[in-house]
Amino acid sequence: MHDILEGVAQYELKLLFLYFKEQHVTQGELNSRIQSFDYGFMERNNRPVSVNLGGESNDLGLNAIQSWCLLRNAPLLFGDLVTSTDQHWGLLLLLLQIMNIVFSPMLSQGLCVYLKHLIVEHHKLFKMLYPQKNLLPKHHFLIHYPRIIQKIGPVLHSWCMRYEGKHNFFKKQLKSFKNITKTLAKKHQHHMAYLWRSYTTFSRLDIGPGKMVSLEMVKGGSEIVKAVQVPSSVQVMKVNWAKHNGFVYRPHLVICGKVESEMPVFYQIESVLLMHDKLLLLTLPIFTVTFKEHNHAYEVTRTKNNFVVFHADSLHYPRPFDMQMSYGGNDTALFVVPYCFIC
Repeated sequence: MHDILEGVAQYELKLLFLYFKEQHVTQGELNSRIQSFDYGFMERNNRPVSVNLGGESNDLGLNAIQSWCLLRNAPLLFGDLVTSTDQHWGLLLLLLQIMNIVFSPMLSQGLCVYLKHLIVEHHKLFKMLYPQKNLLPKHHFLIHYPRIIQKIGPVLHSWCMRYEGKHNFFKKQLKSFKNITKTLAKKHQHHMAYLWRSYTTFSRLDIGPGKMVSLEMVKGGSEIVKAVQVPSSVQVMKVNWAKHNGFVYRPHLVICGKVESEMPVFYQIESVLLMHDKLLLLTLPIFTVTFKEHNHAYEVTRTKNNFVVFHADSLHYPRPFDMQMSYGGNDTALFVVPYCFIC
């Protein structure tokens, strides 16, 4: 969070935007792209409003989650401005590759070795492109990541984002300034007591509005009948959305069901169903054309294959994705932007 999202990423994005400003677009056009781009449902609350290219600071004036959103979507936002041979663009793609490995929940020994070489290549290219600029201490911290990952596992499981999220509770609760520590302690105790008292086996599942229907009335319900081995007359709740283990699932979002030949297989959600307190996702397969390196995203196309049913607990990667288009691109090219390296 601090090394990449609030450090290296904003520093290098700022240098890249200044390069765009000199060669391709004005600052107004750059901010217009950022503001008008469709980041999708998953990033609706994380989208950056504008970037600050002035001053001597090394950042863009964004918080960590806005920085992550902008960095992931930068190839779709600005890919039409540069060619694949542009080395400034290559530096961004190297950083995205590093970030995808660092943010992965599972890593192999081979990926740690690959990460080491990526970081070295990235730092060398940075000094070649910006000889007058100094590498930040946070650039140096990245060098130690492969060794640390081999010792303690993926650093995503111990990053500061969750601590900052907990800290946000205390920032919102502070109303009395007479005895700050006592006020915060009491608010926190009341909150935890409420959570523990209301805890149930299904407390990690939150659902939106819906209605009870029989499986025979659901489009694709026959696939659920075959997969779960239940009669077609069984009643299920069809909901507009469901939040399971912190992730929101709703129709038209994309999930990764499995990986074949080192390529993720994506499925688009058609219906979200609740049956016997189990969350079922009725999906249609999406064909993955290729990983388009210039846009750092998987190019996908919709198919007319049969429905596929997934339990929310059995997904290969639980976080859903949006299906997006590049800025100024044609309406036929659809992309899925990864959060991390999916293996």
